[in-house]
Amino acid sequence: MKWNKARERATKASLMSQAKGRIDLEEFVEWLWEDFGIRVRRSWDDVIKAVVDSDEVLPQDLAAFMISMGVEPDEGAWDVVPVARGVRGPREPEESGSN
Repeated sequence: MKWNKARERATKASLMSQAKGRIDLEEFVEWLWEDFGIRVRRSWDDVIKAVVDSDEVLPQDLAAFMISMGVEPDEGAWDVVPVARGVRGPREPEESGSN
């Protein structure tokens, strides 16, 4: 369950990065209020936080809204893998000093 939630948040964040600046901020604010009852201040930071943190707004909802506004979501958004904060990927093996 936790993995699915993290993946959903990462997908929504990826979609929002695609939509930011390509869809009018007022349209986002109106959509969140009319479709989900979510009231946000008119700022991209607040809209992004509301969408990503909401259990109500699904990535599919966001993608459908983007399409309705003329923005084709990049399918790569669904391939996003969440990364835990403070965790790094595997280190490159160090070269051995043997001669």
